[in-house]
Amino acid sequence: MANRYFVATLPAPGPATVDGELAHHLGRVLRVRPGDAVRLGDGNGHTATARVVAAGRGEVALHVEPAEFEPRPPLAVTLAFAVPRHTRTEWLLEHGTEVGVATFQPLWTERTRPQGERTGRWERIVHAAAGQSDRAWLPTLAPACELADFLASPELPAARLLASGTGPRGFAGMPAAGAVALLVGPEGGFTDGELERIAAAQFAPLRLGPHVLRTETAALVGAALLLAQ
Repeated sequence: MANRYFVATLPAPGPATVDGELAHHLGRVLRVRPGDAVRLGDGNGHTATARVVAAGRGEVALHVEPAEFEPRPPLAVTLAFAVPRHTRTEWLLEHGTEVGVATFQPLWTERTRPQGERTGRWERIVHAAAGQSDRAWLPTLAPACELADFLASPELPAARLLASGTGPRGFAGMPAAGAVALLVGPEGGFTDGELERIAAAQFAPLRLGPHVLRTETAALVGAALLLAQ
């Protein structure tokens, strides 16, 4: 059973009903009973506890308590990554959500060309992982873009890191609050031309450990270390 279930809009305090996929999951999969408690979230910091009143085939009747608000975490990590194979991308999104990544930015690079986004499935994975890990804020899943477009974005935070096999270890000088971008390359690494453009965009190389890491491993290790400061 997840710790939080997301709805587009939280019901007002008092009697309410939910239907569709959530009602099916609660009523047919979890088989909730009157008196059971569920936590509803809107993905924007608001959470409300609700008690099951009745569970039918197509809808579940609830009594909803007043919502509480949780501020955003102090550090927002944008994880920009060269898209690996489908199963590894799903692993990255699931566990990156659990760790606390604020924004996922899939990238196409010279060594990873467009292979078809699975946006709907990726969003379901992120939502499920956020509910399981009891996140009040859903991460943003940005549309995949070319590396060059990402590097040229005016919305890049001032703090920028490149997961690298070289460079210093540790996060000295990195903010404990605000925003930071962590860039992770593809299998085989970025090309020399790409590395030049990344350096010109003021990404500082950061060594995550003594071994060569897969894309999804480097992404998770880097994000976890940043958020654990």
